Parts: sequence; C-alpha cells; structure tokens
Amino acid sequence: MRKLAFGAVLALAAGLAQPLKVAILWHQHQPPYENPLTGQYEGPWVRMHGVNDYPWMAEVLLEFPEIRVSFDYTSTLLKQIQDYLSGKAKDAYWRVSEKPASALTPEERAFVVERFFDINPRFVAESPRYQELQAKKNRGEAFTDQDLTDLRVLWNLLWINRDYIAKDPGLQALRKKDRGFTQEDLNYVLRKHLELMATILPLHRKLWEEGRIDLLTTPYYHPILPILLDKEAIRESNPALALPKEPIAWPEDARWQVRAGKAYFQALFGKEPLGMWPPEGAVSQKAAELYAEEGIGFLVTDEAILGRSGFPVNPLTLTRPYHVEKDGKRLVLFFRHRDLSDRIGFSYSQMPAERAVEDLIAALLEIRRQVIGQNPEAVLTLALDGENAWENYPENGNAFRRLLYRRLSEEQRKGTLKTVRFSEVLGLPSVAIPRLATGGWAGDFAMWAGEPEENEAWDRLSRARRAVLAYKEAGGDPKVAEKAMGLVYAAEASDWFWWYGQDTAFPNNPPFDEAFRALLQAVYKTLGKEPPEELFVAARPPIAPQGAPGRVKPTLDGKAEPEEWKGAAYLPDPDGAAMQTPDDLLRGVYVGFDEGNVYLRVDLRDGVLPRDLVGQGFRLHVYATAPGEEGGAAFPEGSRVSLGFPLQQRITLDLDQVGEGEAVLVRYAYRDGAWVLASSPADLRGRRAYVGEVVEMRIPYTTLKAEPGDTLRLAVVLEKGGKVLDTVPNANPLSLALPQRLAGREVLVLKDPEEDEHGPGTYTYPKDQAFAPFKGLFDLLEMRVLDSGATWTFVFAFKEMTNPWGAPAGFSHQLLNVYLDFKEGGRTDPFAKGAKVAFDPEHPWDLFLKAAGWPQYGQRVGFPEGTDTADGIVVGSNPADKQVIVQLEKRYFNPAPGQRVCLYVLVGSQDGYGPDHFRPVGKEAGPWNLGGAENEDAPLVVDYLWPEKGVQEAMLSRYGGGKYALLKPYCVTWP
Repeated sequence: MRKLAFGAVLALAAGLAQPLKVAILWHQHQPPYENPLTGQYEGPWVRMHGVNDYPWMAEVLLEFPEIRVSFDYTSTLLKQIQDYLSGKAKDAYWRVSEKPASALTPEERAFVVERFFDINPRFVAESPRYQELQAKKNRGEAFTDQDLTDLRVLWNLLWINRDYIAKDPGLQALRKKDRGFTQEDLNYVLRKHLELMATILPLHRKLWEEGRIDLLTTPYYHPILPILLDKEAIRESNPALALPKEPIAWPEDARWQVRAGKAYFQALFGKEPLGMWPPEGAVSQKAAELYAEEGIGFLVTDEAILGRSGFPVNPLTLTRPYHVEKDGKRLVLFFRHRDLSDRIGFSYSQMPAERAVEDLIAALLEIRRQVIGQNPEAVLTLALDGENAWENYPENGNAFRRLLYRRLSEEQRKGTLKTVRFSEVLGLPSVAIPRLATGGWAGDFAMWAGEPEENEAWDRLSRARRAVLAYKEAGGDPKVAEKAMGLVYAAEASDWFWWYGQDTAFPNNPPFDEAFRALLQAVYKTLGKEPPEELFVAARPPIAPQGAPGRVKPTLDGKAEPEEWKGAAYLPDPDGAAMQTPDDLLRGVYVGFDEGNVYLRVDLRDGVLPRDLVGQGFRLHVYATAPGEEGGAAFPEGSRVSLGFPLQQRITLDLDQVGEGEAVLVRYAYRDGAWVLASSPADLRGRRAYVGEVVEMRIPYTTLKAEPGDTLRLAVVLEKGGKVLDTVPNANPLSLALPQRLAGREVLVLKDPEEDEHGPGTYTYPKDQAFAPFKGLFDLLEMRVLDSGATWTFVFAFKEMTNPWGAPAGFSHQLLNVYLDFKEGGRTDPFAKGAKVAFDPEHPWDLFLKAAGWPQYGQRVGFPEGTDTADGIVVGSNPADKQVIVQLEKRYFNPAPGQRVCLYVLVGSQDGYGPDHFRPVGKEAGPWNLGGAENEDAPLVVDYLWPEKGVQEAMLSRYGGGKYALLKPYCVTWP
C-alpha cells in the first residue's frame, strides 16, 4: 500500500510539473478583390497587409527559436499574393499611385483625396504633413499636385511595418522627409512593396519545413460551410434569425470548396495541410462529417460551440481535444478560449504592452494552476485574426508581439508554459462529441444571415446558381457552365455577406456590395443572359441626418417657418449647397411625422424658389420602400444611378399641376418592371403638397402602405423631362422609423437622475464622431412599465437617441441589461461575461432581459441556469421620443399585486466586438472605447437605474484588486 501511495504521489507531482501547452493560431485571410467584369483588382488590402503583417509575423519568429505557432492562410489570399508578384494584380490604389499627379483624371484625383486616408488615425498622427492634408480635406479645399503626391507617398509608406522602414535607409529617409515627395519617391515605395511581398511564402515554407510553425488553410473561397450544406444551419445557430427564401442545400459546392482549398495549398507548399480553420469558425455536425470524409485532420473553432454541444465551458473542458467521427474517419476539434483570444484581438491595444502581456501570462498561469493536476497534457487554444488588430496597437503591435514571445520563451524555460503546433498534439486522447452544435466564432451566424439585406444576397446567389444549373440541363457548353460555376463558388465567400445588414454598417461597405453584384452579373453574362434588374440595386446603409426624425405639426402653406420644423431631421445636399452645376437645385430636406402622416419640406438652393419652377416641366418624387414587399426598381426614372435601396413606390408632385400653391400627390407602385398608378381615393384629402418659398408635403401612412412601427427607406428626386437633375440623399437612403403606438395601463414609473451617464462618476464618451453629440446617449431618464394584456411593455427613455449605424430596432448605442429578482433562488453573477459587476447576494436574479438595436446583440430572455431564448421578447424603439421599448410575455414574469420585485437596470454602450456586446472602458477614451477606468476591473456600466443622486456612483466606484463593483437592486412593491 505504501508503494502504491508513494507511486500516486509521484504521478501527481509529475503531472503538476507539466507545462500548460499553448497552441496559437494566427488566421490570415482576404477576400478576392478581382472584379470579374473588368479583370482589374480593386481593394488594396492584400498588399497593405502584405507589407505590414504577413512577412513580419513570420520573420519575428526568427528572433524566438523556441516559440511554436500556427498560421492559417486562405487560398484567396495566397492566390492574390502570387498575382501581385506576377504583375497580374494592380489594385485601384496602386493604379493611381503609379501615375504622375499631373496625369490623374478629375475622378482619380477625387479618389485619392477620398480614399488615401484609409489608414488608422494613429499613423496620421505620426506625420505632421499627413495631419495637414487631413485638415485640408476636412475644410473642403482643393488639393494641388504636390498635395496628391505627398498623400500617396505617405499612405503607401506608412502601411509598411515600422521595422522594415527602420531597416531600409531609403524608406527611413522618406519617413523623416515627410513632405515634398516626387513621383520617383513613390515608385521606390511601390518597388519595396513587391520586395516585401516576395518574402512571405518562402519564409513561411522554410519555417514549416523546419517544424517551427504549422500551416493550415481553409475551403477555397472561405465560405460558411454549414450554410452551403443546408440553410437551416442559420436557424440552428440562432432560432431568432430569419431564413433566406430561396433553397440552399449544396453539399457538392461545400465539397468542392474543401477539395479546391487543399489542392491549391498543396500546389504552393508541396504537401497537404493537416488541418483547417473553418471559415468564420463555422461548424455543424454535417460540416464536421464532410471535413472528416475529405481527410482533414483537425479544425479550430470557438468555445461557444463546445457549450452548445452539451459540454460545460471552463478551463478544464477548454484544454482538452475533442473529436467527431464519420465512417471510421476522425476529425479532431480544438476550441479556442474566446476571452483570451479577444483580449489580444481587441482589448490589449488599449493597454501598455508590458501590462497587456503580463495580464495574458498571468491568465495562462492561472489556467495551468486550475487544470494541470487533472490533465497533465492540457492544451489551451488561442485563435484570432492575425492581420487587423495590430494597426490599433501602439507601435503597430510590434512591441506587444515581441514581448509576448519573449515572456512565453521565459515561461517555457521555467517549464510552466509550452507553445506547441497543433500537429504535435493530435495524438493526445480526445473526447467524443455525440453531436456537434452549429455556430462560429461570433456564436451564431447573425453577422452573415438573418437581416433582409443579407438574406437577399443569399437569395440572389441561389437564383444565379439555379441559372447555371438550368443552362447545364439545357445542354449548354460545359466549359461555359464550368466558368459560370466558378463565379458562383467565388460568390459563396463569407466576406460578401459580412458586409451586408446593419450589424456591420462600415463606410467601405459599397465596394464589397459592388464586387458581389459584379460577380453575380458575370454569372449571367457568362451564360449569355442579361443580368436581372435586382443585381443593379446598390445596397447602402442609411445616411445619418442632422437630428432624428421626430414629431412635427407644420401648417402646410409653402412658407419657410423654422419653428414648425423643430422636431424634424434635416438632410442637407452638399451639391446643392455648393451649387456645382445649374441642375443642383436641391438644398436639403426636412423629415418628420405625426400619428398618421409623414411630412417633408424641400428647400432649394439660394436664389431659387419652388414656385418659380411651376409650369416648367419639373416633377418632385419621393421614392420609398413598401414594408413587406419584395423587388423594386434598380434606378429612378431618368437615371442609371442607384439610390441605394430597391424603389418599390413613388409619390409624385407634378409642378405643372400646382394651382394656387396647392397640389395633390400621386402614388405609383413598381410592378413587373414598370411604374403603375396606385393612388387610392380613400386618402385623397390627406395627400397634399404646397409650393411656395419651400415645398411642404403631407403623405399619409396609408399612402405609403405603412403602419406605426414600420421603417421606410426613402429619397427625394427632382426630375425634368424624364431626366433626373438632383437627389437627396445622393447614394444612401434616409431611414424613417415610424413611431410605435404604446398601448396598456401604466403600472410603474421609475425616474433616474439626468446627466449621470458617467458610470462611477469618471467615465467619458468615445471620441469617434458616431457618438455625437457626446452626451445623453446613455443617460437613462426613466423606466415605465405598461400592462398590455398578455405582455408587459417596458419603456426606457433616454436624453438622446441616434442611429448612425442603422440598427434595425432604431437605436445604435444603448445596450440594456435588466435583471429581475421576484422569487427564491437565482444567481448573483451576470448572465454572461461582460458588464463586470456582481449582484447583491441577498437578491439573486431570476430573469434576465437583454435589449440592443440588433437582434444578435440583444433581444434575449435569459435564465439562471444559463439558457436563453429570443422567444417571447420584442425589442423596438420610438426614436422620436428617444425610447427603447421591450415587450415581454407574462409567462416569464407575472408578479402578483403587492409582491416585492427587485430590479437591476444596467445601461452599457453597445459594441458588437465587446464582451457580451459591452463597449470596453480604458483609462483614456479612444475612438471606440470609453475612458475613465482606474483598472481592468472597472465596470462596463455607463448608467444604472437609481432614483436618488449619488447612489449609482458610490456602487460602481467600488472595484479593483480583482473584485467587481457590487450592485444593490432597486426594489418596489408591484402594483
């Protein structure tokens, strides 16, 4: 017995002496930027990362011979690197860079001024000349040839990794010079770009052959494989997501993507990859079985999938390999630690490198302490984008990455941590997963499907694919069909769908929309068919007007009376203000509404009155969507320029039909490729326009086929003789959210102090202009509860509400977490990691409500055991009244009159990339983070419901030393 006991002690000691294995995966990917209609490359991002991240990420490993990491390179990225080196690829930025400034066309000059500030503000701040040029652009001043040359040199130069600039005397001299560049200087920088890109593949191949890195790849075009296999995967990932209407079940496409990715990788590197990063981390049981059938050894995906597959997510479970089997073929799965991966990707850029690295090392050592005794072979996976994070870091992230590798090397020598390649640990015992859940690195597939624009993109793809199959079945040329199908494969890439919808309303959405539509247009043209009209409708995020559309009660008389339009939003037309051409007549549009009508006021440029246009053949049109309808015209009549949304209805004011300043508005609907008269006599008296100093219009909801709570997209167009003269907005629609009708008996009102959206009293707003007016957006004023029969309606009023990113629920910034304590039991920690607070042990919560402007970021009901649902909760808003509205079915919460109910109402700043969608708080505010935190334990709560002043600040300020602020609930007697 003593010998056995002693042996057990020795075994335990040996286990405790083992290092925690750390497998790091850097994912490198770019979508295809080649326009299939023109053959030209457009986006420059392969080149920009090719002179900054790709070579440097491999080269820095030469300084740390003990470190082992893995890289994933997608086929689309690898091919484009090769195309640059062969001379085939010259992106739009390169093409305008290699021309002397004097030879640039007016369109090219405008392109340079508009797009050569596509770089992180950190780099602009490092160059006095760059700052001058940005200020000049902001003032709207014309750029000289020297300005354009300097701007192009600086943009191309500063994208190069600073280590490479420091090592190259020529680049270093240009960096110090900072201004007064020549075309020869620009050509020198472009030559250096190709020299750096030429080192990428040979260096990675060398490191792989030496066993210092693993190289992985993905299915060829980086598609979301589970959706290709079956569109039901979208709903499997999140039951609240709507499905595309067209059929999607294309296992043959999914298999082609996997095989093509393997084949291209092998052609470049001489052998097949052992594993793959599934695009967007997206997996499902069907997808895993396909990967196994195709001989893929392992995948890396997100911890959320492990949880959904029936396993608890904790350090012990996350440090074990798992597997799925199909017909005797085994696929090993590694699940990344999301929090630590996201800290590198998003959080550590806001911290000094030393503190960030020590935070990560401490977290890894703590995980080792927790797991190594039970599992001496524990493997922790960190997996993240290896490209985009670094430009947000000080010094381009070079200092952080060097220090991270240095500290990992030190711990490796101590025997506490050990970096490994995935191929080294494939033989470790793995746990069988009976059925793998569906999802990806973001949890569900909401970033790629579910919103109308995303689903329409899938439907367009499905229809194009069906056209190819029909061509083949009709006996068409096999080579033509193969070429067209190749374009379909390219259109299956996840990147196109990422940019659609309002969950990613980034400013460079248009190039991706145009590229996707060009791919599908090319499918039809390859088949000898005319592309359908839908492929010429640009998908544009709504433009942000000055102020939010609100309630107005104008006297319709055609007079410019500002007081009548105080509650309206105003959308200026820059062209009209600048009077660039005689046709630029529109100066701006005011938009507002009441309970049954939409009101518009159209102003013309200085010196032109609308009444002067009467009888001259002018017509003023309001183009709009029709809620619930599909299709629509691609272009307004008299133009081939998309307004950024499908044109489903048109309300027309004919200025030749104006009598004594008054006219009747006429509605047209788009049907079967033509505009048809669709006005009804029922609302004839309501449809009115008055033409005088300004044009004032009243359009009933009934005319617009809209109901309270609907959202419309619209634009105003001035036309004469069948030719469009001017539009407002120019390319992006205006989004108009009509107010909901709140029904029910008011049962509770709780006030909150004004101007307390500062958390513990120190928080400041992020600096990006999207957060204007930089006050009031997170300032909760009151919470009302209405008894609406089968539901409770919670109404949260804020001091300000804007929607710069076009969230479908009508508000972009506010994130509400409501915890209710109304029965025995419950939890005292948040439903998910994010808010960084703790709850009163005497009042554990029983129900959690999450509300945000996007379904995937909020609109959930959560329960103490960790489950949640989108069923039974509806989130909306009344932007005009600055209200977030949450309707909750009483089956979840129905206290008896007189019952004690306690509430925790937390307001955060919504961030799609933040922990549980809370925006981070740093010591100093940045473009995208709040400021005012003392340390990393700071709560992410910006406002907290408590009627008495000062209580919120006292509670939220007690944090630090590893402890979160403890919140007390506000308790009421339910009426």
